[in-house]
Amino acid sequence: MKNICRISAVFPILIALLLTFQTESLQAQNAKKNTVRLKVNYTKVMNAPGYLDIGAVSRIERQMTEVPNIELEVYYEYEDEEIALGTTRTNMSGKSKFVLPSLDNIKSDSTATYTIGVSFAGNDLFKRASKSVSFKDAHISTELIKEDSTNYIKATLLNAVTKSPLAEKSLTVQVKRLIKPLRIGEEFNYTDENGTIIVPIEAGIPGLEGNLTLEVVLLDSDDYGTVKAVVEAPYGVPIVEDTSFYERSLWGPRSRTPIFILIFTILLIAITWGPIAYLIRNLYKISKS
Repeated sequence: MKNICRISAVFPILIALLLTFQTESLQAQNAKKNTVRLKVNYTKVMNAPGYLDIGAVSRIERQMTEVPNIELEVYYEYEDEEIALGTTRTNMSGKSKFVLPSLDNIKSDSTATYTIGVSFAGNDLFKRASKSVSFKDAHISTELIKEDSTNYIKATLLNAVTKSPLAEKSLTVQVKRLIKPLRIGEEFNYTDENGTIIVPIEAGIPGLEGNLTLEVVLLDSDDYGTVKAVVEAPYGVPIVEDTSFYERSLWGPRSRTPIFILIFTILLIAITWGPIAYLIRNLYKISKS
């Protein structure tokens, strides 16, 4: 009877210790999870699908580190509902590009504002996270004009829904390049009351077959995101391929050494080593006589 009482007294203590251990273990597991920070930017390219630039980072051991290979869900918000648009996965740099469907297939609120969200469900290493971006639809139209032998690009920025001009917005005009765009015109080109800017195109800019790819960009607007218009302009200087590397020249490869250098080098070797060879030949004859 005493043994039964002792077991009855010890059993609750064991249960309490087990629950405490499980709670501490669960807390330790949760403490190991890091927080993911999502960054979402919206970009619209005229006559092309819009897209989201997504980045995922986390503070690990006091350093901001990219979070690769995590699956993200993309959706849009409408009347307190989340309608799925698809999923994407970050690359090894913690970045992803998600191409959006036409805005005609996405519903906006009463102010013609679209809200796109990106969420991460979490895993064994990271906590769940979400981020949303809101924007209105804007439109950039471009026109190439020429006045007094000077070439210009004219761009007009409008609200795509109301068709009203967007004044006092800074537009960037640049020439597309492989590594970094070449900016032309003023540093800040603000639209007038008609939503228009006119920027001269500098002469002498090299382009493939004389064509320049011009970009007019509304960059990181709080209301409209990034909006870009691209136009081809025949205002560049044709790039001429330099084939002189394969000709006989001082800067050519070894097999294309100029003839006069080869002749001079051979003569120099003959003048230097000829007398020496002649002396050696005579010494050899003397030693044999």
